[in-house]
Amino acid sequence: MIMGSTATTRRTSLSILFLSIAFSLYHFSFNFNFRRQSEPRHNYIVRFLQYRNAVHHRAYLESNLPSQGWRWIDHRNPAANYPTDFGLVSVEDSVKDGLTRKIRSLAQVKDVHVDIGYKRDLLHKSGAFIDGTKNRPGKIFTPMSFSETHCEPIANSSLQLGRQLFRQRSQITSMFGAEDLWAKGYTGAKVKMAIFDTGIRPNHPHFRNIKERTNWTNENTLNDNLGHGTFVAGVVAGVDAECLGFAPDTEIYAFRVFTDAQVSYTSWFLDAFNYAIATNMDVLNLSIGGPDYLDLPFVEKIWEITANNIIMVSAIGNDGPLYGTLKNPADQSDVIGVGGIDYSDHIASFSSRGMSTWELPHGYGRVKPDIVAYGRDIMGSKISTGCKSLSGTSVASPVVAGIVCLLVSVIPESNRKDILNPANCPYSWPFCRQPLYAGSMPVIFNATILNGMSVIGYVEGPPTWHPSSEEGNLLSIHFTYSEVIWPWTGYLALHMQIKEEGAQFSGNIEGNVTLRVSSPPAQGEKGPRISICVLQLKLKVIPTPPRSKRVLWDQFHSIKYPPGYIPRDSLDVRNDILDWHGDHLHTNFHIMFNMLRDAGYYVETLGSPLTCFDAHQYGTLLMVDLEDEYFAEEIEKLRDDVLDTGLGLAVFAEWYNVDTMVKMRFFDENTRSWWTPVTGGANIPALNDLLAPFGIAFGDKILNGDFSLLGEQSRYASGTDIVRFPRGGYVHSFPFLDSSESGATQNVLLTSDMTKTDSPILGLTVMGEGRITVYGDSNCLDSSHMVTNCYWLLKKITDVNFSTYSDVVRKELICRTDSRFEIWGTKGYSLQIKERNRRLPDYLVIDLGRGLNATFDDTSNINHAELAMRNKGHSLGNMYLDMFYGDELDAPMLVGNHWFVPVVVAATGILLLCFLRKRRRRRKVIVSGRLASL
Repeated sequence: MIMGSTATTRRTSLSILFLSIAFSLYHFSFNFNFRRQSEPRHNYIVRFLQYRNAVHHRAYLESNLPSQGWRWIDHRNPAANYPTDFGLVSVEDSVKDGLTRKIRSLAQVKDVHVDIGYKRDLLHKSGAFIDGTKNRPGKIFTPMSFSETHCEPIANSSLQLGRQLFRQRSQITSMFGAEDLWAKGYTGAKVKMAIFDTGIRPNHPHFRNIKERTNWTNENTLNDNLGHGTFVAGVVAGVDAECLGFAPDTEIYAFRVFTDAQVSYTSWFLDAFNYAIATNMDVLNLSIGGPDYLDLPFVEKIWEITANNIIMVSAIGNDGPLYGTLKNPADQSDVIGVGGIDYSDHIASFSSRGMSTWELPHGYGRVKPDIVAYGRDIMGSKISTGCKSLSGTSVASPVVAGIVCLLVSVIPESNRKDILNPANCPYSWPFCRQPLYAGSMPVIFNATILNGMSVIGYVEGPPTWHPSSEEGNLLSIHFTYSEVIWPWTGYLALHMQIKEEGAQFSGNIEGNVTLRVSSPPAQGEKGPRISICVLQLKLKVIPTPPRSKRVLWDQFHSIKYPPGYIPRDSLDVRNDILDWHGDHLHTNFHIMFNMLRDAGYYVETLGSPLTCFDAHQYGTLLMVDLEDEYFAEEIEKLRDDVLDTGLGLAVFAEWYNVDTMVKMRFFDENTRSWWTPVTGGANIPALNDLLAPFGIAFGDKILNGDFSLLGEQSRYASGTDIVRFPRGGYVHSFPFLDSSESGATQNVLLTSDMTKTDSPILGLTVMGEGRITVYGDSNCLDSSHMVTNCYWLLKKITDVNFSTYSDVVRKELICRTDSRFEIWGTKGYSLQIKERNRRLPDYLVIDLGRGLNATFDDTSNINHAELAMRNKGHSLGNMYLDMFYGDELDAPMLVGNHWFVPVVVAATGILLLCFLRKRRRRRKVIVSGRLASL
């Protein structure tokens, strides 16, 4: 009885255990499914063609759309009392595609955009990974400062700057001579200053004239609980003797556009901007910014702000000293972008650098920032009372805004709007690092047209080139320009080349470009306002350099954020998940550009397909960190250029691993969608297509480690390996750690069970008349996250004669056993994630030994059984991922089958119990037989 009772108890306990597990799994799946179904909506910004009352817009949508699947979100802020040009609607996921298409088709609707959420980080680096969490990689807002006592600039995403305590500085106002205007009675009176920030507390003792406080967030408070909005206002208009502002009598309008968690949305900004226009603000300070210049509702509303005579001042960003790191909206031509300097009048290390990257790859960037101001150790107001110091361009921005308020108060109020407009900082781009010569790619020179006559202007006819001497006729110049100048600014792009008859000319070409601009007459005037703009040019021209000294940089096949989620090149960098610095010769590759120029090379930019250049003119085509695909015509032409024309080809690749890209995939709470990398660090499948005619292919490893070659110590950072190379080529292998299975968001530490294996990373060969070099990592050329440079390798590559490159190891290449690599099916990659990410085919790994060099040969001796088994493993993995993630980016979980796993667990438990019960009955029969025998 005791034994039977015990067995029964055991069975009962086991049953309860399995049922509990099954119920728990069902409960978890149900809850997860319920959570997902409780958030089935996205908020969309619907922009209309006209300003109307929100009630009118709502009625229009309700009369033209089905009543189910969407709802109107009311404007619960001060802008609700004014006409608006947009509405915010919440749309159910199940109908979002069809419904948004229907909304876009309506006659009174301009367009539809997702309401994007923004995150601003206080007292942290600017980046998308903070303390192990992922923030939206969109408009990453300009950070504030380190602390109140350590007055050092904010560290950028790749450079940690040490802190030090600066000696006490004089008042920032005295350094700009504000006392001289104060003495004349100009103190910013009757100037309406809008501060878009974290708000301000009432009755603050540092301010004389807080006119209005408005809240645009979803929090029920007007107060500043973070301190940054109060600090900015103090720099502009503070009256405390310890932290004086520039314009103490300025009217402060505090727009609270950020929550206490530093979160905001595009729709909040649109309402606040509309209110600023309706209430006739004079100056607006925006100490925010990010790389997303394709948030069209935000960007176009900035244009409307400046078109209404509101001077906008914005921080340029704290990502210096990296180039190509300008933040929007400060990078817009109609916004005064402010950079920072230190007290030695040097550009502060934290201040972002130009050029602008909107125009790439077909155009060329503009000069930014427009102005610099002291941005280090600036004193401003605390939340309640007292002063503190902060650093950063978000501090330099209110310095300029305060000066602007002071200067605006000089203009009589009666005609202030007629005189005042943003066209007060004329500039042009001095493209002087490299002279012009015949046969080069067009040099694109960008100028900004600032029209001081009116908010709108028209360019009457094409610009005209007027050479000052006969030699000026050697210049071929074409123009692209804004036919309509609105608001206030337009562009003039000069595409300049030297004609073939100037191939031997050496000297300067001078002249000017003129264009005629007209604007509508002002009130009381009869005819249009006319202005002739004159742009002086002085160009240095040299004879055409020899082909061996000319390098062509492929810009056309480079993709950067924001058109897609382009992941970082170095996976060791945790706080900068996006590749957004432009990948241009004059942004994050500017040091490499200077090195090539100093070495006597002339570097030109290709902004069009590979079919659009004459290979006879160039010694080397440089292809670095490219993400785009290639047309079949490009592949064919490049093959002919190398084999028949003798073009040198240098390719610097990057990592590409589908498993790692899947791990970098994350759900963005703001856009309510899954963000998936459109490629790896580089588009290796596309590069393999391009290099296939040469028998060259890269693999999908992610290699890290240090190596030495020719006495140069180098770091290989998240590079890839070479898996196929032609016979007779030279391949260099080094022992590296493969982190492709370790994930993209975790630090890889070398442990006892992780070993380094020799991996080929550098290949050099002569093919036909040309030379080809491939290297699996570009971080050594990219100044953004560079650990060590490989400029020495680039110089070797650009040398004409490296066909006998065995002198790299100072001996004749001798390989007793050739290493054989094969890659299966250069076409037919399995498509991953919206048919964008392609998984590389498997290849058989063969140890190359410890030597630096190996010769690659063709082979057919492949273990097909092993390869099939490896492909089978990947197929199973893909099957699992397809179940887990599905085909839709917005539906990663197969939540409809949430009952499946619990049922399987419960069924398994029941079968196991039946088996145990049957076995016990059989034992009982056997025991009974034995007792009967006894």
